[in-house]
Amino acid sequence: MLNDYTANWRRSIRYQKKLTSFKSALDSAWTTFNYHRFPQSSLSDAIDCALTIPFGTLKAKLIVVEDCNFKQFDDEMLKTLSLLPQIPDFSHLVFVAPSFDKRLKVSKLLISHAKLLEFMLIPLWRSDLIAQSISSQAKSLKLLLDTNTVDYLAQAIGNDLTRAESELQKLAIYGEGRRLTNAEVQALVPLQTQSSLQLAKAIRENNLRKTITLLDELLLRAEFPLVICATLSTQFRTWLWVKAAICASQQRFAIVSGVKLDNEIAKVCQIANPKRVYFLKKEVAATSELALAQAVTLLLELEVSLKLGAKADFMMSSILTIARLFQPIQST
Repeated sequence: MLNDYTANWRRSIRYQKKLTSFKSALDSAWTTFNYHRFPQSSLSDAIDCALTIPFGTLKAKLIVVEDCNFKQFDDEMLKTLSLLPQIPDFSHLVFVAPSFDKRLKVSKLLISHAKLLEFMLIPLWRSDLIAQSISSQAKSLKLLLDTNTVDYLAQAIGNDLTRAESELQKLAIYGEGRRLTNAEVQALVPLQTQSSLQLAKAIRENNLRKTITLLDELLLRAEFPLVICATLSTQFRTWLWVKAAICASQQRFAIVSGVKLDNEIAKVCQIANPKRVYFLKKEVAATSELALAQAVTLLLELEVSLKLGAKADFMMSSILTIARLFQPIQST
């Protein structure tokens, strides 16, 4: 059973790679007869197919039920799934779904008879988990990397796990078992994950040089200025709400009274994943609430100007003006 989030092409590639590994177990001369794909509406036919004997000498067949929406599985379909224990070992029956709610009756039934494989991207803001994933993959390849190098790779590759696998294999071949230096890794794995979120971070940190570099590279890659501006607006608006909620919990302002727990802040700030609040609080800890509010206002003005035909030069000057708003809060 595959839980495939196909909205993102990277996850789709990982799913296709796994499906290819399943297909490799089939008799190549009889693949057409032993590889079958069915829509959810033909679940009964898929089960019947899985119960039939395969052709060829390898005695294996693959049946894929695509685009499953388990919330739509009715009693008749559940009755059909009751035949799962009867499916012989030579048949690999794969259910592909964009989401998987383990609370559903059908989900519990499938888990009791199948293995769940999830292809979810690590959120881009969880740099710690990205670094852990890269470190784990490097160890499996016997690739020796220090912490600074792993952190660089996490920044250079981001949450593109397909690229991570490819780059680490390349480094392992190049290194031949020796520890690679940070300089060697940087030469072999260029930084290609410049994004509007990194630009937002550079602005918030008052890093003017990095702000200019990132914005230049985004524009050279033909990123639409309005898209960049919209992402920045969303990020700074989120930071502002989190900062306001923190201030409220400290009883310095009465915008939202009594907001203390991360899940409460997530609800107030409309953040889908409460776990992200911990990281957002760290990001805005040394940032002025006033500067965030001014940044949101200036970004809205920039968006209007871009819609009226303002050019990239105007965008650069506006972004630098916003970056100059941010000075670290001095501790008292």
